[in-house]
Amino acid sequence: MAWQSVCPPSPSPLHQFVATSLAAEIREQLHRNNGCHCVVVAETDWRIDPAIVVRPDVSFLCHGIPAKYIDYPPALVAEVIPPATEHKDRAVKRALYQQQGVRWYLVIDAESKTVEFLELDSGQYMERPASAATASSIALPLSNDCTIELVVERVFHH
Repeated sequence: MAWQSVCPPSPSPLHQFVATSLAAEIREQLHRNNGCHCVVVAETDWRIDPAIVVRPDVSFLCHGIPAKYIDYPPALVAEVIPPATEHKDRAVKRALYQQQGVRWYLVIDAESKTVEFLELDSGQYMERPASAATASSIALPLSNDCTIELVVERVFHH
């Protein structure tokens, strides 16, 4: 008898490595920033309304940890994009997150080791370059009392 999956396949190990590395990097930054009362979560459902539920790879929450699912727009959402869902992540989710008021949307390509930093500005996402010429780090103001400095190399370093 052949084994049959009852759920969709999990993301690749590289995908999961990058997503958990990003969450760990953000969490480390939070520990250094005592004034920040935000949290980072991974693979948590965000229920926008009863008909629209998404599960970002990483979400940054500044209004507490919800009991069952995220029920408000995160300050930051990150998606690690596999080729199979690239269009959905770059177009559909981008438009949805923009409409919902997510301040930062990070689109991460694990294969090419790149991160696109999109910041909501006057209701539209604008790409923000990292601060160094090598695109190595960027300051992300996430709330009035919380800014993190994301070092891109740490997200991809094995």
